[in-house]
Amino acid sequence: MRYNTWTILLLFSFFSFTALANNDKPEDKSVIEFSIKPLICIVKKPGDACSMTATVSWQSPKIINSCLYQGITKVACWLKQNKVTAVIEINIEENMEYTLKDDNHHIIAKQLITINSSLAKKYRRRLRAGWSLF
Repeated sequence: MRYNTWTILLLFSFFSFTALANNDKPEDKSVIEFSIKPLICIVKKPGDACSMTATVSWQSPKIINSCLYQGITKVACWLKQNKVTAVIEINIEENMEYTLKDDNHHIIAKQLITINSSLAKKYRRRLRAGWSLF
């Protein structure tokens, strides 16, 4: 008995799609909404340190203990909370990643704060000579 190749491909794709759909079920891990605003710090020239006030907020479906880290430095901690909004002072000299960690120091969420300068790093090269015969 010979089967049509299209029939075999159709059946194979149906079973693969069903297997993928079963794997897409949400895991037991809880989803945490984490944000730091603003995400960009503007400095006058490249290499300047950035100082700004930022709002940190996170929300979890269950009550957790967590700490906010700037790189490896602990910035703030919250005990038995499921929703937090806090104002922090940020002082950085380069792009910095902020992480939210639980009691076991597992990273729950992370956010990158970048530094942009209002002046360009290099001056743009002139496209033509500064002198001309005409």
